[in-house]
Amino acid sequence: MSKQEKETNNDPLSPEQVREFLLAEPAFFEEYPELLEQANIQAAGEGVSSLTLRQLSNLRDKNAKLQQQLDTLLNIARENDALFGRIQHLTTALIDANSVEDVFATLDDTLRECFGADFFAIRLIGEQEQQEFPISDVVWQADSPELEHFKTVLGSEKIKCGHPTHSQAEVLFSDKAVEVLSTAFIPFMLGKQKGLLAIGSKEEKRFHPSMGTIFLSHLGELVGKRLYSLQDNKAEK
Repeated sequence: MSKQEKETNNDPLSPEQVREFLLAEPAFFEEYPELLEQANIQAAGEGVSSLTLRQLSNLRDKNAKLQQQLDTLLNIARENDALFGRIQHLTTALIDANSVEDVFATLDDTLRECFGADFFAIRLIGEQEQQEFPISDVVWQADSPELEHFKTVLGSEKIKCGHPTHSQAEVLFSDKAVEVLSTAFIPFMLGKQKGLLAIGSKEEKRFHPSMGTIFLSHLGELVGKRLYSLQDNKAEK
């Protein structure tokens, strides 16, 4: 063996070589358990500890994170369960409504009490020849200037949550517009007629762009179908 080869063989292993060896030999520390106690690790900002203690510390950290994730999932499950109960209550109340006026009164009470909403408004896009809606200021004609503020929402047929423009809040909530800091705009269909359900809150973060919209979508569909059934029954009479 040459002198150069001896020097090469005597070179210490690099950290990467040690790492590769340990990954390839997972049972190494089982054969030499004393090394776990003898190997010391200097953690940033901490004192020197054995590898075993360090592993225990890492396990505790992982367990704490897993527990936090579990707590989050449990909280979400509780919130969803409570939300389901409120949806059931609202659905039953709307089914029991005997008139369009009852639907509006039910929404006013239930959205405030069960869902923390401060304001709501419904607008329908109609034509002059369509029958008059029993509640005033609800129908916007196809050429109404107010529609300009909601063309994007109605055109996309997608729910939009967030901070409304002052013009949007003003045409929907009149003198209460300055109090509306967040809204959910929910397009829906009343038969073949387009509609918009708007829910407003005094809390800026109550309705935000990243929130889930499954309940809101269900609410819009529910309101549209109930109003349509009541209007249809009235027309038959």
